[in-house]
Amino acid sequence: MPTTTAELVHDRALGDLLIQRDVVLDGLDAPQHAARTVLADVLDGKAEDRLFDAMLVASELIANAIQHSSGAVLLRVEAYEFGAALGVVDRGADITAVPVRPSNSSVDEATVAASGRGLFIVDSLASAWSVEEVEYGKIVIAVLALTAGPRR
Repeated sequence: MPTTTAELVHDRALGDLLIQRDVVLDGLDAPQHAARTVLADVLDGKAEDRLFDAMLVASELIANAIQHSSGAVLLRVEAYEFGAALGVVDRGADITAVPVRPSNSSVDEATVAASGRGLFIVDSLASAWSVEEVEYGKIVIAVLALTAGPRR
């Protein structure tokens, strides 16, 4: 079984935390744009080789929060010595609504699903990801390890 996001961060596999930034997304007209701007700033010089992956992952997580809950509330970006972790908080309380094994196909393997591709992309790009309950909803966290750092 792959290492969970919480285990990766808590066992210090990503190294020391270099910078953490929380960005309030609630009420923004362009939350994905705000996320890309913050990611470029936080990961500059720290996890640049995963910057575009991080931007795509953040965009997908924010889109999921908008589509499947009341919207994204907060983006947390953490840069570590050997990668980055990012999380999107929304007000949806049901963590079981997030599929454990995201897929790019519908029930029929010959067709592409109308939705669900966002988490498939996150699963494909992230070293690990998880969903956790928080006081006012849930957070979906993705870890992006540097190429030379730990991978699942």
